[in-house]
Amino acid sequence: MSRTPQTSPLRERRRAARYEIERSLAPHVEEEWAEGFVIELRLLDVPGDVLGAALTEVESHCAESGEKASEVFGDPVAYARSLDLPVQPAGRWDMVTVLGPVGSQVLGMLVLGWGGGAAVDAWRTGAAGATVGLTVGMLLMVVALGVVLLLFARHSSTVLRHILDRPVVSWLVLTLLTGSLGVCAVLLDSEVLVLPAVPVATAGALVLVAGTVWSVVQVRQGALDDPVVSPLPVAGEGAGEAADRGARGVSSLITWTVPLLALAPLGAAWLFAGP
Repeated sequence: MSRTPQTSPLRERRRAARYEIERSLAPHVEEEWAEGFVIELRLLDVPGDVLGAALTEVESHCAESGEKASEVFGDPVAYARSLDLPVQPAGRWDMVTVLGPVGSQVLGMLVLGWGGGAAVDAWRTGAAGATVGLTVGMLLMVVALGVVLLLFARHSSTVLRHILDRPVVSWLVLTLLTGSLGVCAVLLDSEVLVLPAVPVATAGALVLVAGTVWSVVQVRQGALDDPVVSPLPVAGEGAGEAADRGARGVSSLITWTVPLLALAPLGAAWLFAGP
């Protein structure tokens, strides 16, 4: 006798979290179809209220007819593109508010690591007048950070679409680029400028703190929120708010990850410094 496969409670909780918006606004629509539809409209810069109205129309048809969305509307991506809904592209200031905090955090992390590592090493070894030499490789990393942020700002939808379509390839490309920059930073060690380590570390810490505070304020104020909402009162409307809180939780996790990573080079300098 064959047994019907049962979904584990953990897997069901993951699915519930993943499809929270879809289950709330479109319970009669296949979850995967609704997810693809929502993601595509997000990539097309469709505002949350317009997106919610479009998803509600699909839900109304499926609820009344009992048909599957995939059978009636076809591929969710193609159908989303065919709607020609009004869009609201992110402006320059919107991109600054999105990329500014993370860019400041990463830059501060790099500078703090360079200056702080040299300062801690000098303090542990009893050396006076700790300095840090800014090399060609270090400057290349800063320039690369700026280029990446600018390219993402200009082609964010294309980049996100590629990441969603080819996550493994995207991860490999990111790993390769990051590793290449690390190798360049080591090999291109010609010093361009020598600066006192403590002021460099202080400047890096200030930039890191500024970026972190900026990000925390945005998360708490919901400055980047654009929730998907239905134009009709639906049961479980609070699920959308819960999903919004979940997104804020992820943003908070990302916000505090960079400062924690900034402690790594300081800890390494403390552990491996000479006697």
